[in-house]
Amino acid sequence: MNELYEYARKLCDDAAEEDGVLEVFWNRISAYPELVKEFDYYRQNNDFLCELVVCGITVADILVWQIDRFKAALDEGKFALKYNGAHMVLAAFYTMADVIDEPARFTSRFSSETGSDYEGKTACVDKS
Repeated sequence: MNELYEYARKLCDDAAEEDGVLEVFWNRISAYPELVKEFDYYRQNNDFLCELVVCGITVADILVWQIDRFKAALDEGKFALKYNGAHMVLAAFYTMADVIDEPARFTSRFSSETGSDYEGKTACVDKS
């Protein structure tokens, strides 16, 4: 488990996360053994295991959804997100814990929020 924690630390360092993010991330995902297994598989293989499925959602699905939303943020000039793959991976695993807790909230969001441009689309970030 120590090796996995150190990997999480490396991702936080690579993502230039603020102090305290590692502990918040680790405490969140370590509450779910199935999610820890997925994260360890990712550490070892740089790929997603996708055994953990909640309402049809896997960590890989979350990453794709987040990339789609990040593309929308890039369209809005949020360029700091462009080269931060480590942050996106951390966010995908963290979000999976949220999906486990509130699957209905996320199935709705996944089906309605996209990075695609369309008439009437709302921003995924606060522009103020």
